[in-house]
Amino acid sequence: MAGILVATNSGVVRVDPFGVHQEEGPPTTAFLAADQDRVLAATPEAALWSRDSSTHWRLVNAKAVADEVWSFAVDSRLPGRMYLGVSPALVYRSDDGGGSWTACDSLKRIPGYDTWTFPPPPHIPHVRSIAPDPQAAGALYIGVEEGGVYRSPDGGQTWDSLNDGLYWDVHNVARALTDSDMFATTGAGFHKSSDGGRHWKHVTNGIDRRYTVPLLVSRVNPGVLYTAAAGGPPPSWTQGVNAAIYRSKNEGELWERLGAGLPERFDLMVSSLLEDDEGNVYAAAGGRIYKSTDRGDNWQLIAEGLSNVRSIVRA
Repeated sequence: MAGILVATNSGVVRVDPFGVHQEEGPPTTAFLAADQDRVLAATPEAALWSRDSSTHWRLVNAKAVADEVWSFAVDSRLPGRMYLGVSPALVYRSDDGGGSWTACDSLKRIPGYDTWTFPPPPHIPHVRSIAPDPQAAGALYIGVEEGGVYRSPDGGQTWDSLNDGLYWDVHNVARALTDSDMFATTGAGFHKSSDGGRHWKHVTNGIDRRYTVPLLVSRVNPGVLYTAAAGGPPPSWTQGVNAAIYRSKNEGELWERLGAGLPERFDLMVSSLLEDDEGNVYAAAGGRIYKSTDRGDNWQLIAEGLSNVRSIVRA
């Protein structure tokens, strides 16, 4: 196993069978995304870095956008295509590997755009997640906090609203690899659609916490999903997050809480979930990273003491 790369407040860390290694690259990192033969890193200040297979990092763009970055994604099927989601709610697209960026202003013309909000003052919404459609190169889904889920079939030029039955405080959105199922984590729990997002249902079977955040759709084990949920929204976290990790083996219809090797309750929110090419699953919370080699049945702590893990990808 080559290992994983970890975005932290102190830059990028590599975790592999030989230990934990600080990499020379961006001084702080908010988001990581894997391309075909490289890894991209976006910093909180919207600088963009690239890492090739030799572990060498280079600065691609010192200031990709002027807005506050909330999400980052790469569509590796289209050379150079990547997206940034920002606050106020908007998507930027690059077609040259991050050197230049264009605002997808069509998002502002979605009916109801001016009603999107965010609980903390000054109530400015943001694009919390971006997910390239696995079944259509150039198409993408976004999750707006708070504003719902939208799909663009053409790289951000036009948008379709996918919000019937969906709670509009959306954290992450994903589509199944081979059918019409879609999944979303929200401030009110997990939601599933069986018709490409046209209609949604709220799934509570097995999830005993209400505030779902990360979302992982397995590419190795079809039908298997993972999420993590906290007992309540961030204002309640001053008393501890009270979070747990959950798995579904039937495309999100029924969930089970995972525990062997994990804390009885996470006091810091699970920020990221990742699956590698061998089907191993990773979970990051605070400065700790856990790994499961059996689809989540059992876990082991493989790194701790890191500086606030924000994102993880395959190395």
